[in-house]
This record gives sequence, structure tokens and C-alpha cells, in this order.
Amino acid sequence: MSEENVEIELERSKNPRYQWFDQFRGLIIMFLIISVITWPLTGDITDGDPVWLGIPLLNHGFQYFKGYPALITIIDIGQQIFMFVLGFGAFLAFSSRREKHGAKTAWKHAGIRIGVLYILSFLASGLIGGDLFSTNHTWNEVLYYGTLANLAIGTFAAYLAVYLIPKSADKRMYLCIGILIVHAVLYFLPFFKHYGPSPGTWPADPWTFPWNALNHAAIAIAGTCFSQWYKMDPEDPKVGFKKRILPVSMIAIIVFYCYDWIQAAEHHDATTSLAFLAIAASGFLIAVFYSFEQLNFKVPVLSEMGKNMLLLFILSLLIDYYVGFLVDDFRDFLVMNPIITMLIIGILPIAFEAGIAMLLARKKWIIKV
Repeated sequence: MSEENVEIELERSKNPRYQWFDQFRGLIIMFLIISVITWPLTGDITDGDPVWLGIPLLNHGFQYFKGYPALITIIDIGQQIFMFVLGFGAFLAFSSRREKHGAKTAWKHAGIRIGVLYILSFLASGLIGGDLFSTNHTWNEVLYYGTLANLAIGTFAAYLAVYLIPKSADKRMYLCIGILIVHAVLYFLPFFKHYGPSPGTWPADPWTFPWNALNHAAIAIAGTCFSQWYKMDPEDPKVGFKKRILPVSMIAIIVFYCYDWIQAAEHHDATTSLAFLAIAASGFLIAVFYSFEQLNFKVPVLSEMGKNMLLLFILSLLIDYYVGFLVDDFRDFLVMNPIITMLIIGILPIAFEAGIAMLLARKKWIIKV
């Protein structure tokens, strides 16, 4: 078989790719890479010990200020928007396969995706992160608390929702809202352990209540709804944007604003206010990138990065060690030389990942789950 044929087969897809959605995915993976880069750049802005380093807006807020209400940045909703992206794609993948080959084939594909995410969780949180070797033997990070475990749980919830409620995105959205309400009510109860004021004591250490998993499931289900709304009128996607995507996004941002006064956004527990913010941001961003496509505007490199989103995210975990080495051994130098810091920490890792994405695109390789 010739190299050309191999490339064509690797590029072939059962569903047409939405270029605007690849651009959106590319932006999100860019933010996730930045969050990995900035993670080791912890500093305390209250007393300057250690001295902060990097860009606070593009790092988790709790890396600079640990308190309640939490300091929330755009990076604090990056994982949740990633979950939305997986939910959006889950609807397209599951519904297409079920229509063409039946539910069994659709679930086989779903099982592979979820299984790969759990394998990655095992490698990242269990082996590299050390969760498997801890003395408590809970495997919290591997099973339900770590980033990849949450993505796996949310992805399963998205597939299950599409399987049980295949025709009505509106009904799935009600399910999403129901889960968000349950999370909010449980979070108010005094005996549950969580971040924030007056945290409870249940479950006992070292267990943690799966707050993240609960609302990640809701966000993924919301992603399936937006995906189906986009196809509300197959001939004119603007109908779905006008009738559902933009109105629901606007409602979500209003609910976030109002509810944040009552129960503040918190990244670690993916509180309901944070979830509404992530859903709103996701809806507005897909509208922005769809509009870009209508204007024939394309941000360079984003599409290539979006097509291999998961692979680039995995590679970014390795970059964490590179940045950690520099910060641990040369922190004073980096603080005193911001231009060099920007180049070797802020630019070089992103350029490396972009180069990988461009190389894969040139080979027409799309490595996806």
C-alpha cells in the first residue's frame, strides 16, 4: 500500500469535519497547554512568598490566592470547556454510528473512548502521579477525581444521555439542569466535605465526594444538546444558533452571575455556578468560531491543533516536567529575566506542540479516540 493511500485512510472520517469546531478545539487545547505551563509558576500574591511568576490570568487562581471565595480565571473553566467539547463530539459520533450500524456498534466505539481515557488516567494519575502507590489505596485520582477520570465519567454520561434520550436535545438539557441543581443542593448540606466555608467531614479521609464528576457529567450532556441544536436545520446552522445555542448561552451566563452571589464558583469542586459559566462560555465560543468561518477567517495552526486535541493534551503533561525543572532550579533567574522566561516557558512549549500538530496535519494523520 502506498504512503498516499495510508494518508488517505488515516484522514478519512465517518462524519464531515466542522472546520470551525476544529478551530474551537484548537483554542481550548491551547489554553490547556498554557495551564500546564503556568501550573508550576505558583506564587502568593498576598505576601510575595514565593514571588509570583508568569501570567496570573492564565493560571489557576488558587495558584496565587488560596481562599474563599476562590479567585477564578479563564483557566479555571478550561477543563470544563474541554468536557463540553467531548460531549459535543459524543453526540455526533454516537448518533451517526447508531444510525448506520446500530446501538451495539455505537456503544463499542463509546467503550473504546472511555476505556482509553481511563487508561490515560491510570498512567497519568496512577503511575506518574503516584496514586497507585499511596498508602490509602483509594485510587481517587485514577477512578473519579483526576482530570482524565472526570473526562471519562463525563463522556460516559454524554453517551448514556444520547442513548436514552436520542431525539430531544431539550429534554437532555433539562437532565443537565437537574444534575446541576442536585449538585448545588448537596453542596449546601453541612456534612459533605468540600472546599469553601464550613466544610463537612463526610466522606472520611482519604475519600473525597465526587463533586467534579457530577457536574462534569452535566456539562458533557449540555455539549450533546448544543451539538444537536447545531443540526436543528441541516441546511442552515444559523437556525440552531438563533433558536437555542445563543439564547441558552445567554441564560447560562445570567444564571452564573446570579447564583455566584449565593454559592461562589470553585474549581476543585466544579460548583454549579462554575458549570453554568463554562456552558455559557462554550456556547459563545462556538458561535464566535462559526462566525469566523462565515467570514472566511481562520486562525493559523488552531485547526491542526484541534484535530489532534487529545494527543497534544497528553504531550502537555510531559511539558509540565520541563517547566517544573526550570522553575525549581532557576526560579530567581526567571523572575529577574521576564523576556527569557516568556521565550523558554511561555513560547517554546506552545511552539513545540504547534509544530507537532503541523507535522501530523502535513502527514494527514488524525490520532483520535
